[in-house]
Amino acid sequence: MRVLPLALAALFLALPARAVVILDSTWSANGGSDDAPSQGFGANEALAMQPQFAAIFGLHDGEAYGGSATWIGNDGDHGYLLTAAHNFGGSADAGTWTYWSRAGEAYEGVAVDIHPSYDNQSDDSSGYDLAIVTLDRPVTDAGRQPALYEGRDELGRVLTITGYGSRGTGSSGETDDHYDFDAETPAAARNVVDEVDGDYGENSLIADFDSEEGDASVMGGSDPVDEFEGILGSGDSGGAAWIRTRQGWAIAGTNTWGDDSVYGSVSGFSRVSTQLDWIASVFPGIRTAR
Repeated sequence: MRVLPLALAALFLALPARAVVILDSTWSANGGSDDAPSQGFGANEALAMQPQFAAIFGLHDGEAYGGSATWIGNDGDHGYLLTAAHNFGGSADAGTWTYWSRAGEAYEGVAVDIHPSYDNQSDDSSGYDLAIVTLDRPVTDAGRQPALYEGRDELGRVLTITGYGSRGTGSSGETDDHYDFDAETPAAARNVVDEVDGDYGENSLIADFDSEEGDASVMGGSDPVDEFEGILGSGDSGGAAWIRTRQGWAIAGTNTWGDDSVYGSVSGFSRVSTQLDWIASVFPGIRTAR
């Protein structure tokens, strides 16, 4: 693993995955303006509300959403959420959050299992920033049980990033003005996996935020994947990064970190395909796809 500059390495801890930050052109095309900055995210909200992403959850602390998660299935007594370990700080207290389904149902957590290779004091473990929350009852309002990706060909694939975090544009970064705090709707963006298990850390999927002008790429191609190109925002941590497979949509990563929230920024996702044995050790009823 490449040794990162101290300032960049510190960002991995200081800036957990920051909902989505999108192209200025998409924001303005959907009604965003200086007078109505929070109005430009309708298309990204509609993307997140598509039926294949019904398993999205928000982590709420009683005042606001502070993280994201994804339902991965039920057993007879409980539902299970996949999320980011850093959403729980240095503890494993399921009561840190109330877990709200996309459909608007509140669930309580009864246990949290943190990935054994995750260390909240070490940037080197960011690719293992995974946790599974056991809920107080089965989830009944999140559609079909989603699949976890079991292939190993993530490089170059398109990710759809989902979460309940802050919002912004590539030129401004995330700001409170861009976020409607009365809204309870997640948002989504797309990006391309530019690196797998490379310089930015083991067990990681990495993507950068390309601008419309093609002048902000730091990895891979320089053009946006499409009008939904975007990057993570604060509060997206633990949400899913999905890819489309021949068997349908599957969770390829969990939102983990971002080094900024403007054009040229980089985001990291904990890779799921290599961690299926650990996930199944907590919840044996996983469904997979390739």
